[in-house]
Amino acid sequence: MDIPDWIRWIFFVFAAVQLLFAYRAAHLARRAEPGRRTDPWLEVADHAVGVVLSVGLALGAVSVLVFGAPVLLAVLSWQGIRSALARRAAPTAPAPGTGAAPGGD
Repeated sequence: MDIPDWIRWIFFVFAAVQLLFAYRAAHLARRAEPGRRTDPWLEVADHAVGVVLSVGLALGAVSVLVFGAPVLLAVLSWQGIRSALARRAAPTAPAPGTGAAPGGD
């Protein structure tokens, strides 16, 4: 693959930024409570695979894209499914002023 040098440097800078985000996400995932660790670790995987894909594209290795893209697709799909299920399972809070009326008179 023939990629201009200035685009290669953009990919390397993007990979470095993603590496910082992956480090931050890993730090937050290690501190997460035991029942809430899956989402932070999925974020770490998302950033880590992004680093690999960015470096692979910067080096012109199409094989990295071929093998890394399905992994990234699986991670992003898993994140989306978990997010949709969490929104569906979240209880809706009653609007202010529409709760149970206090017993009275």
